[in-house]
Amino acid sequence: MNLIGSQSKIKMLFIGPKDLVEELRINVPISWEIICVNSMEEFINSPSEINVILDSSIREIIDLNLIELSNVQIIACASTGTNHIKYQANKSDRISIYSLRDVPELLRTLTSAAEFSFGLLIALSKQIISATESTKSGIWNRTEFPGTILKGKQLGIIGFGRIGSAMASYANSFGMDVCFFDPYLQEKPTNFSEHDSIENLVANSDFISMHIPYLPDVSIRPVITREMFLMFKSGSYFINTSRGELIDEVGLISAIDSGRIRGAALDVLVGEPDISSNLIYNYAKETKANIIFTPHIAGYSSENVKVATMGILDHLVKQMNRD
Repeated sequence: MNLIGSQSKIKMLFIGPKDLVEELRINVPISWEIICVNSMEEFINSPSEINVILDSSIREIIDLNLIELSNVQIIACASTGTNHIKYQANKSDRISIYSLRDVPELLRTLTSAAEFSFGLLIALSKQIISATESTKSGIWNRTEFPGTILKGKQLGIIGFGRIGSAMASYANSFGMDVCFFDPYLQEKPTNFSEHDSIENLVANSDFISMHIPYLPDVSIRPVITREMFLMFKSGSYFINTSRGELIDEVGLISAIDSGRIRGAALDVLVGEPDISSNLIYNYAKETKANIIFTPHIAGYSSENVKVATMGILDHLVKQMNRD
């Protein structure tokens, strides 16, 4: 569908680092006008009429119901997720939304999320964050933060796509055993064990890491339910760099509180970026539980942002030229 006529003036809002603007200009038709902001708040304070958005902000909420965005017809996101874009159902037939899922060949070159996820696994197993905070407070206590040896431990991966398979490779180099659950995987790896259910995977894994997308239209209930958290292997660790909505937060809290789960590392939370009322966040504040929080930065690096931004821009321009 030709959303923007060939004679239309293209005004593109770029939400992202301003040091990329000059490179953007080189890679779009000379007639395009680019408006660059660091955040949606900056744009709303000085609105301009725009019809295209290039989003490299990672998690800025883009509410297309705002009058300032009423003429937007195309959005291209330098991310895999698009659930930060809000719009009414009756607008969906006139809006095209592109994400990195539309350019899988580019996605395969981006490794930050997998590297970060494995970094969280190491931080959990070695209690690096707790030990650092304690030492910074002036306490030197070697016996309070014993680490867990990774060699010989089992890593269970939920979702064996680009990030999950990279995690498996990293774990393998540390001497860990790897198993996975992914009913949508077409080409099954032969060097890792496959489980036929999440329940079997979590019951037999020392570390569990999630790498699946959150799709609001189909993810009606959490992928890991409260009942599943009760099945986790005693003393296991949980890592989530996918989406907070994919897990039952009360179930995770109960599993940590009982000691079934020894620690968790969460790069994503329900309600982000405003986490003031998030259940797990407030539980950790009150109890000092062994939980690592990071602000949804697993896939974020300056290199990643540049490669992803230019890649999705190229896809956007090609789609518009095709139409």
